[in-house]
Amino acid sequence: MPLFVRDVLALEPLRAGFPQVIAGAEHLSRPVRWVHVSQLTDLTGLLRGGELVLTTAEGPAGARDEPGLAAYLARLDAAGAAGVVIEAVGAAGGHLAGSSERPESGAGPSPGGGSGADGDGGGGGDGEDRAAALARAAEGLRFPVILLRHEVRFVDVTEAVHSQIVNEHYEELKFAQRTHEAFTTLSLEHAALETVVGRAAALSGTAVVFEDVAHRVLASTPGPGGSTVDLLTGWERRSRLVPELDRTGIGGGEDWLHTPVVVHQRVWGRLVMPDARGTDGGRAPRVRMVLERAAQALSLRLMAEQDQADVERRAQGGLLNDLAEGRVPGEPEALARAEAVGLRPGARYLPLALRFAHPPAADPLDVQRRDRRHLEAVIRAAKAAGISALVTANHTGEIRVLFSCAAPTQEDRLLERFAGLLDQQLPGSGQHGDGQHRRIGVGHGASSLVAAARRLPEAAHIAEVAAGMDGAERPFHRSADLRLRGLLSLLRDNRHLQAFAETELYRILEDEARNGPGLLGLLRDYLAVNGNKNALARRTRLSRPTLYTRIAAIERLLGVDLEDPESRACLYVALLTRDLVAPHTRTP
Repeated sequence: MPLFVRDVLALEPLRAGFPQVIAGAEHLSRPVRWVHVSQLTDLTGLLRGGELVLTTAEGPAGARDEPGLAAYLARLDAAGAAGVVIEAVGAAGGHLAGSSERPESGAGPSPGGGSGADGDGGGGGDGEDRAAALARAAEGLRFPVILLRHEVRFVDVTEAVHSQIVNEHYEELKFAQRTHEAFTTLSLEHAALETVVGRAAALSGTAVVFEDVAHRVLASTPGPGGSTVDLLTGWERRSRLVPELDRTGIGGGEDWLHTPVVVHQRVWGRLVMPDARGTDGGRAPRVRMVLERAAQALSLRLMAEQDQADVERRAQGGLLNDLAEGRVPGEPEALARAEAVGLRPGARYLPLALRFAHPPAADPLDVQRRDRRHLEAVIRAAKAAGISALVTANHTGEIRVLFSCAAPTQEDRLLERFAGLLDQQLPGSGQHGDGQHRRIGVGHGASSLVAAARRLPEAAHIAEVAAGMDGAERPFHRSADLRLRGLLSLLRDNRHLQAFAETELYRILEDEARNGPGLLGLLRDYLAVNGNKNALARRTRLSRPTLYTRIAAIERLLGVDLEDPESRACLYVALLTRDLVAPHTRTP
């Protein structure tokens, strides 16, 4: 930590002189860069700023004319001196208070106190006059003036102070090296934005926020003892009141310390320390250093991104995952974080999941490109529908969304509008477009953001089950639309259910393996038309004799009467279970 005037006064060599602060007590936090001993009247040109000047009453500080004394102090202040320490011992070596003998070390009043008279009964008039004259001369200066009422060895003072300063410089170098190594390592590891911001907060001891140019929060970490709610509540509004700067600086009504994050000569956003003004003044250089090194690390990390939208999506995805997995402690923090990444507050929140089918054995790179196009289509459709949403790609073929709704009655209307616009946005939309291969699962909405987000897995389950359903296209599916298939999907890992399906179907599956496909597909069609042979003939385009022969073959293989409702129900459940457990074996 830098050395301040108050720290110097606490050092033993100066404490022995019983220092008394005559003026500028509120400025004892001025940093001391060096100690300078001088009896010169004018030090202009000799000081570089930050020096603590040591002098005696025999020099210009002992001038009897107050105008001369005031001019001397003003020149020191103008030259940038940290303060002046005046040893109040007369030319004859006597004590300024009028005592004929110099006090022993340790005698006299406590530091900073008293009128300047010692406790030996000596007259104090001259000392009191001197202190009063100094106080009047220092009026209007932002400058500590300290009076030493006992003689000290200036060489001991300079030695002690310079030793402290050198040690501090060494500590600053070590901190700079540690900071450099920390962010260099993060850059080499391609660390996530959240990791870089978290390390900056740990090193600086204050809150850190990384926002984009639209004032959406991409990553944040509260300071020690702080909360995300306090940090991010009303972030966009507060941030817009802080003017942009082209370099590190402090601005806005809250005195935010911030620096731009630039990638390829383009500003992506800024890194902010909203509470840096509350840190100890001596840490300011360190805090600024950490801020700037973290901004550089972010710039390097962002160079690898395809575009800024990827960063924003990851920020939203991180929040959705935290919400769904219960890592956000409460509703206030959830709302603050959601609003900070761009979600408008709503009266109700609705969880969605979208499933997209990929062609069998699709090239992985092509699948990745398709997923990206689907994600972009979902985002465009939500914007076109006027819906504020958080969107993330959960895994291949699945996208999770959280809608903000103004009222529960708007849910279906919003969903229908969104689904229609999505089909228009999907690549190759039309008769053979991707819209034919998408399913939207909708979970139960809630007035609580946390509660709605925790139902995202429910929405994903609905979308997954709906993806395996035949029948008329729906704009979206809810749990009520799944019925038996939804129940079986929940139970698909149950070994008893799997054993039941295998027992019902194993003979026809063995026949398929031996003689090739045909009968299993016919059984599906038979169950789909509920045993109506006229409808089955039209569906399969088989002649009646061929159809009856094959139905009889199925009955012989399975040992059941297909006219029996319970047999049909058991076989239907078995086929649904098989489709859910091994969807790749499903007969079209």
